[in-house]
Amino acid sequence: MPAMSVGGLVSGLDTNSIIAQLTALEQSKVTREMQKKDNAQKTLDKFKDLQTRLGNLAQKASALETPDKFNVFKALSNYEDYAVVSGKEGATAGNYELEVKQLATTQKVASKKIDSIIAPLVDSGDWGDVFGVDDTLTLNLSKSAAALKTNSTQKTVDVVITKSDTLKDIVNKINAAEGTGVKASIMTMADGDNRLVLTAVDTGTKGFSITQDDIGTATKSLMEYLGVLSGDSSDAVSGNALIVGHGLNKGEVATAATSFADIDTALNTIDPALDALGIRLQDGSWRTFSLSSYTTVNDMLTDIGTALGATASIKNGEIVLSGSSLGDMSGVKIQIGKLGSGNPGDTFASADSIFEDVKKDMGAFATRDKFANPISEGQNAIYSIDGMWINSQSNSDDKTISGSVFTLKKVSQPGMEKIKVSLELDRDALSSKINEFVEEYNALIKFIDENAKATVKEETDKNTGKKTSTREVGAFTGDTNISSLRENLRQMMTGTIDALTGTLNNGYSTAYSSAARLGITTQKDGSISVDKDKLTKALNADFEGVRRLFTANSFSNTPGFSVGNFNKNSTTGVYEVDAATGQVTINGETIQGKMTGGNIITLPNGISFEVPSSGTAKVTFVRGIASQFANFVEKAKSSVDGYFKQSEKTYQNRIDEIQKRVDVLQIRVDNYNARITRQFSSLERSMANLQSQTANMMAALSQTSYR
Repeated sequence: MPAMSVGGLVSGLDTNSIIAQLTALEQSKVTREMQKKDNAQKTLDKFKDLQTRLGNLAQKASALETPDKFNVFKALSNYEDYAVVSGKEGATAGNYELEVKQLATTQKVASKKIDSIIAPLVDSGDWGDVFGVDDTLTLNLSKSAAALKTNSTQKTVDVVITKSDTLKDIVNKINAAEGTGVKASIMTMADGDNRLVLTAVDTGTKGFSITQDDIGTATKSLMEYLGVLSGDSSDAVSGNALIVGHGLNKGEVATAATSFADIDTALNTIDPALDALGIRLQDGSWRTFSLSSYTTVNDMLTDIGTALGATASIKNGEIVLSGSSLGDMSGVKIQIGKLGSGNPGDTFASADSIFEDVKKDMGAFATRDKFANPISEGQNAIYSIDGMWINSQSNSDDKTISGSVFTLKKVSQPGMEKIKVSLELDRDALSSKINEFVEEYNALIKFIDENAKATVKEETDKNTGKKTSTREVGAFTGDTNISSLRENLRQMMTGTIDALTGTLNNGYSTAYSSAARLGITTQKDGSISVDKDKLTKALNADFEGVRRLFTANSFSNTPGFSVGNFNKNSTTGVYEVDAATGQVTINGETIQGKMTGGNIITLPNGISFEVPSSGTAKVTFVRGIASQFANFVEKAKSSVDGYFKQSEKTYQNRIDEIQKRVDVLQIRVDNYNARITRQFSSLERSMANLQSQTANMMAALSQTSYR
């Protein structure tokens, strides 16, 4: 705070006022910079508002960006508490009659008695048997179905167990492992009788598996030691239950005594005189058997066991192979159908499929653990669709009818009428979603335009009548980045997607390759309007074409090739894919993809292709209007060098630079004020001295005159 001073006492000048006015002239430079800072801060605030509005637009776009989200269906059921249907990607309208025979349940197993939940699981005297010479061991837990959809290349989740781990520790570790197909808990039967309980995450007979890394010098696995696994050889199970299709037991799983003819259904009538049983052996060859002598399912089991050198039985409708030397059962499968060539009883050296028409697929075998203390066995759901009996690992069956998900809730009661469900395209709801997207776009464009325009404001002085004009600018006036952003948004909304026109010879064509063709057009003020009648007409005429115009989708000129996953970095275009080599060419550049699982090729940009064992194809990846908007905002906000972060950084740097100038100027003003204050104070002192000297001189002269 400057020292208080009273100026002009000697000189008679209002020096305080003079100092204040001179300082104010210098302070005006600071004020101008502060105004610039305020304007820059307002621009930053408006830009943050812009980000919010872009996020709102992206949210509306995301509701339309994938085929499953674009599908808006009305689902009806006369017994909603028993079963319902819903639509996802590829769904079509339909009416179905259902009967629920059995719901899918989960597998649950227990360990033997464990005395304490806080003492080490393995007694120190048994460490050599379980851990060998190591201090840790690794359990391999099977992944859940949901986790496998995210990453199908890694089949298990590892959990590391130490010698000091207790029952509580192993439960916590299993439950903390992400993506496992099993959850753990502790069941206390009585004092000192604690059990490790493992429950499958997924329903169905597949349940879960739990293995262990190479046990080295150990003599038994941890799960054998705890009494979870029996220690016997594992069985191989077909995974596809046989269901009785006729008679009083219709809808029940088949047993060994079931009449072989009763597993027949209307959609896959088996002709014993022409059809054959085919078994793909461990070496890849096929062995076939005539069906003419089969009376019961047991007759078929006998031939299966003979061909595979195992004991074949049936459990929960699934074929089970047991034996001490089963070996690797991957690739072993059983089918019934019409042979493409040869006769029943022939052996085929190798073939991917020997059947011209597969009438009954009994599944591919997979090894399953034998548990010592099963609490409950998982079972599949069994239900019928229009009289055709289905078995499903889950109570939500999304595999039987493409695009439709049948969710089963309760078993049908005796005498109850059929459950009638239907799926109808809800065009009104879909039109509303499109309208909401367009309205959000219009609001965003209006916000940009209002903040980018410059206006001239005229004012008239009341005293002089003189008119003055002042130019007022918006927060985004002259900002080329904002102008570029607006143009990008306009292009995404109004542009034509050439890949949908068929001009690239990529195997797909629709008349609806731009929003304008749907009645979504640009008005004079730059806003977009929707002609509801024209949009409804387009949805009726070519729903698939309209869906592709909005969503991220793909198509191929060769069956068996398709896009699997993609992310924000995946580029659109026509990819030439070679299934045998894993090489993919786009825009003249050949890229070596990563092959996984024998049928998935993944590129560095995140796009993957599901392919057959050989062949080439042109696979087109397209981002429709909504997908373009959602992807644009995602990249803008998530990237380190994204538009949002870069622009916000630019605005903040501008504010910081102005503040630095303000600080420097304010120091100059303060120094200037101190300097002129000192100068005026010095002037006052000098004048006071002069006045004092004058007074002394006048006094001396006065005394002289009196003498």
